[in-house]
Amino acid sequence: MLQQIAFIPQHQFHVLINFKNDERAVAVLPNEAGKFRVVDQGKVIAEVNFDKNRSNVVCSRGKLGAYVMAQLANQIKNHYAS
Repeated sequence: MLQQIAFIPQHQFHVLINFKNDERAVAVLPNEAGKFRVVDQGKVIAEVNFDKNRSNVVCSRGKLGAYVMAQLANQIKNHYAS
């Protein structure tokens, strides 16, 4: 049986993302497997995998534009660099 790895709300952080028409703070919830759930105004808009070697994210669920994905990758990298 596959074990579900839960996202950890206690470790969430917020990032400011510039969507084409507006700029909003979204919550990013990590899990122990290196995936991140992106929540905007209470709605899960994507789940992404972060590649530490290339500093980019790949959407595993949901659809975000390339511009948003680049911002998200940069914000996740900066969050864990400090």
